[in-house]
Amino acid sequence: MSEEKILSSLGLRPMEEVIEDTKDKMQTQLPANSFDTDQTNLPAIQALEAEENLKDIELAKKNIENIINLGDDAVKEMVEIAKQSESPRAFEVVSTLMKTLLDANKDYVEMSTKKRYAKEEHKTETNVTNNNLIVSTADLLKMIKGENE
Repeated sequence: MSEEKILSSLGLRPMEEVIEDTKDKMQTQLPANSFDTDQTNLPAIQALEAEENLKDIELAKKNIENIINLGDDAVKEMVEIAKQSESPRAFEVVSTLMKTLLDANKDYVEMSTKKRYAKEEHKTETNVTNNNLIVSTADLLKMIKGENE
């Protein structure tokens, strides 16, 4: 069997045709400054992700705050129960609850710092698409040496 019959029966094309088609498509489809068009879309996507991160951090922070508030009330009630019962197990439960609330407070502070850092990252993003410096070699040498005219 010939190579063409095998390729046609499998629904394939010769590699030379594929390479030529790819070259033609690249020359006709890509703009002259294709790298600029790809970079201009990135900051918008990054900004959306940063906003989503801020919303997620804010939601987690509110949830932790609610848990802390409920835990404070629960600790007060558990302390009263432990005092009245004078049971060692009740005091153990109170101490465990206090430790859990301390951990929640640490998480709350951590969320606050994460939110602050996320806001700082969001503000410091800049988009420079074209940063070209066109000088002659003589001008460049003068700039390096620090000479001013």
